[in-house]
Amino acid sequence: MTSRAVAVMTCGILAASTVIAQGQQRVTFEVVSIRQNTDAGAKPGWVTQPSGVTITAYSFFQLIAIAYDSPSIQTREQILGSPSWLKSDRFDIVAKADVPLTVDETGRPARLLGMLRSLLEDRLKLRMHTEHKEASVYLLTLANKNGTLGSRLRKSKLQDCTGLDATVAPRDSPQWCGWRGFGSGHYTIQGFTMEDFARGLASAWSIGRPLVDRTGLSGRWDLELEFIPTFVPGQNSGPIENPSADSGPDMFSALRDQLGLRLQAGKATIEYLVIDHVEKPAPD
Repeated sequence: MTSRAVAVMTCGILAASTVIAQGQQRVTFEVVSIRQNTDAGAKPGWVTQPSGVTITAYSFFQLIAIAYDSPSIQTREQILGSPSWLKSDRFDIVAKADVPLTVDETGRPARLLGMLRSLLEDRLKLRMHTEHKEASVYLLTLANKNGTLGSRLRKSKLQDCTGLDATVAPRDSPQWCGWRGFGSGHYTIQGFTMEDFARGLASAWSIGRPLVDRTGLSGRWDLELEFIPTFVPGQNSGPIENPSADSGPDMFSALRDQLGLRLQAGKATIEYLVIDHVEKPAPD
């Protein structure tokens, strides 16, 4: 699973504050092994089991973005003050838990994310604070003045997503909550709130800025969205322009025509995480 996919799956995790996770019960892994991965050809990997997690070839900047994902912190550009190694150096992590890494009542991996935050604070001596600045955003709104929705957006029957994670449900099972196809041109989503959907879109290569949900649509939703991506993965996994981008609808027009939603450029005061202190972890 890529970090972008994991970030989408962790919608609803606690927002960071001046004292990160203040007032929350602290949870930690029982055993953690960290080693730097110097293989330039290594592909990032993420495997979660009830007893722990194995992470391969991830930067700690990616892990910070995942661990502190929140309704306020949607994009990596909202994390400031990182030294160069935090983004460039990649690491392998094997972490064992003494309690099952079960999801919470909303179906989200809150325990796993809490343990990951503790790992970063303990091993990297990570300390951060928040700041608020005005920035360019997109407002997710209804495209039609009469409130008509597109044919591919419908109320979800899955109002309780506990244990229905899309990453572990069988492919042919209708009972899953989450986002499939992220990073492709065919999104299939079940059981998401509009806030969840907006936050997922914010990390798409063709968007790249925070989104604010102004649809007024409450509850959980299912949708399918088909479009031609503006960018595709390059040889080194970075985005490059898609030579076939003009062969079909882009994301903006697909949102309007298929879902009845619109992205409107605007300004808003948003939250940033500022790294005050971080140390490169010693291998073990």
